[in-house]
Amino acid sequence: MSKTFFDVLGVPRAFHLDAPALEAQLRALSKQFHPDRFAKAAPHERMVALQRTTELNDAYRVLKDPVKRAEYLLKLEGIDVADERSAQVKAPPSLLAEVLELNESLADARLAHDRGQVEALAAEVRARRERAMRAVDEGFGAFEKGDRSTLGSVAEALVAMRYHARFLEQVEAFEELEAEEPSPVGDR
Repeated sequence: MSKTFFDVLGVPRAFHLDAPALEAQLRALSKQFHPDRFAKAAPHERMVALQRTTELNDAYRVLKDPVKRAEYLLKLEGIDVADERSAQVKAPPSLLAEVLELNESLADARLAHDRGQVEALAAEVRARRERAMRAVDEGFGAFEKGDRSTLGSVAEALVAMRYHARFLEQVEAFEELEAEEPSPVGDR
């Protein structure tokens, strides 16, 4: 069996991790395997140190981010939320309808250059994203106490968060375009 990112960093396989402890663990292990410590070592030892440092950095990059950590944990449990074709993680029709409606409202607001409406829609989606993140947190809380039945709802919340992230990327793109456009000049 291959090592998980949790194994690589020597931390418990759990969603609820102490961020400062995770960072401290990375620093301690990084010092131990830093390539500079192996500068005069044999080529094989230098390569192993470099590979270990890369593993540590990859593991930390995933585990420090709560969303990536949640997705990774689900994948370890056999649920890959990144695979949108999987029947296991299909977006519920209600979410798709909600996203469609939000996208239509965003398109109308963008067309009208209505920054206020765009900001209101973005705030609404950020609030939905926060609720979904709370559902992930609560679901993993129950899972860590032995209730595997919560993983489906965790996966649904993470799928919703992917749609929220895409929506907010569209908002950001609109805001960047709006910032680049010159302000209309009044009559002279």
